[in-house]
Amino acid sequence: MIAELRTFLVAAQLESFAATADKVGLTQSAVSAQIRRLELEFGYALFHRTGRAVHLSKPGLVAMERAAEIVALFDRLRDISRESVISGTIKVGVISTAYASLLAPAMSGFIKDNSDVLFSVSVGVSMGLMQRLEARDLDVAVIVKPPFSLMPDMQWSTLAMQSYVLVVHEQVKGEEWRDILRQNPFIRYDSRSFGGSTISAFLKENRITTADVTETEEISLILDMTSRNAGVAIIPSCSEIMRFPAVRRIEIPEFAKKREIGIMTYRSKRRASLDAFVQYMADESGMETLS
Repeated sequence: MIAELRTFLVAAQLESFAATADKVGLTQSAVSAQIRRLELEFGYALFHRTGRAVHLSKPGLVAMERAAEIVALFDRLRDISRESVISGTIKVGVISTAYASLLAPAMSGFIKDNSDVLFSVSVGVSMGLMQRLEARDLDVAVIVKPPFSLMPDMQWSTLAMQSYVLVVHEQVKGEEWRDILRQNPFIRYDSRSFGGSTISAFLKENRITTADVTETEEISLILDMTSRNAGVAIIPSCSEIMRFPAVRRIEIPEFAKKREIGIMTYRSKRRASLDAFVQYMADESGMETLS
């Protein structure tokens, strides 16, 4: 009785069978007949009738809310076939260091097999991208895993694990990371970021005091400054380091923690195209999916 429920919802809003008839393209008698069928089915009056005027009864007010829910659920049945099709736009947020190494190759490979998918990509920092994901402004975020528990509706898939290394200009001598940190200006990976807070905690645990000259979460900027011999830095061991030939990396064996990069989504927003892309990225990275 979906047709009758639709007519009832219009009549409940207009409180006029004549106006309802004009709105839905039926005769007034047809509208009255549909409302009467509902009342006979439900066993109570939906409207109080006074001459030509009609007003919702108390049961009719409750029925209006429930009818709206039923009609909305019915309309959603039409979306099932569309939701199973791998098409549409996927809004992706990504940190700069994961774009070239993780996202771009995955997108190019995925599009070859799914030409009806369009990607909208935003580059930013992990915290900002996660906030945009929470605001439903993004479908997926490729970020550093936050150092706190995820909300129950979030799903996390690990894509890469990166160790932390010391990066220095090629003219900086020595291999002992403690001495280098104490003797050179320090470019700090922003301590407010997920990765930067890990570095700050490591330095504190090892009682290393640095002479900070700047603080930023942009690894490309850190590497650019390092390549100009403006200071040394501790950053994740990423492929972007290779873009700066004047920069060399020094391992830090004592730094056991790693930076975990992954893909974060909301389970409630998952659809066929998004599910397929998340799985594709996870398969390409060779890492296991974590909830």
